[in-house]
Amino acid sequence: MINLVFIVSSLRYKSGTERVVCQLANSFVNLDYKVTILNRDTTETLVAYPLDDKVVVKDFAGNYLSFYKQTNNYINTAKPDIIVVHNMGKLSLLSSFLSIPSNCQLVSLEHVAFLSRAKWVQFLYKFRASKFNKIITLTQNDKTQFDSFHKNVLVIPNFSPFPIALTINKHNQKIVTIGRLTDQKNYIHLLRAWEKIYTSIPNWKLHIYGEGEQFGMLQEYIDKNVLQNVTLKGVTSDVKSVYEESSFFVMSSKYEGLPMVLIEAQSFGLPIVSYDCPNGPSDVIQNGQNGLLIKTQDIPGLAKAMLELASSPDLLTQFSKNSLLNARKYQVEQIINIWVERVLKG
Repeated sequence: MINLVFIVSSLRYKSGTERVVCQLANSFVNLDYKVTILNRDTTETLVAYPLDDKVVVKDFAGNYLSFYKQTNNYINTAKPDIIVVHNMGKLSLLSSFLSIPSNCQLVSLEHVAFLSRAKWVQFLYKFRASKFNKIITLTQNDKTQFDSFHKNVLVIPNFSPFPIALTINKHNQKIVTIGRLTDQKNYIHLLRAWEKIYTSIPNWKLHIYGEGEQFGMLQEYIDKNVLQNVTLKGVTSDVKSVYEESSFFVMSSKYEGLPMVLIEAQSFGLPIVSYDCPNGPSDVIQNGQNGLLIKTQDIPGLAKAMLELASSPDLLTQFSKNSLLNARKYQVEQIINIWVERVLKG
């Protein structure tokens, strides 16, 4: 049995990285791999997403130095065959200093775009990247960055946890977005865009799902400007129903890796309106076919695209059908097969 170890900062929060970690772990244990997840702050009972009982979670609490020491001790005792670092920016730097057994592969899965990181992180990573046997990116654009300093870079996108919907019912006049309320997600731009158009589409609603440090600021903007038909919905435990009850998805992020929410939304036939930010949206959205890509940080452009889609039932239906077609390449069986053939066996 192949012994597989995941290293991740946290499993506590409902966000894309944590979901991917749990989904991959569940898929691999069902293929009879031994899977252990090492993280800094979460016991098995506090994991944000469902985990198979066969997946082992180890909570190595403390600062990064303490986490490094505990992780190093575990690796030298457990002697895994493959270690996958789920990197959000700095964790792979730390992991590049681990004492890795000679017959063990060290792999970095890059969840955020390389160019979105601090310059010093980019600089140091280029010097430490040779410690990894493989680097996995989520998008082709990001692969281009890593190709300049590493010889074994693969693109493996995330997969949708949902099967492709069999029917399209997108007449609920609801626009949805899902993500943590942080500066990266840039929801203040979404509110400013909504402010420009909501009186033109009075029957439509904008629902923003998620929690985070910008909740107060965003709610204050809504209240101060008396915005109508927009609600901060908080966290939902039933994201499937949210997608099923929505007409299209909108994203206003400053940067992304490969957004899980876009892949999920397409599984339900949701068209997507998004800033063309680095790096993920352009991998999922074919502009004018299954959604609309807008010049990044262009609030009037974002508002115009949302209004166009909300005002055109025929365009909404056309984009929905194409979203379901594009969703096929993000189904779990295809993605897991790539992992097995190119990483776990490769």
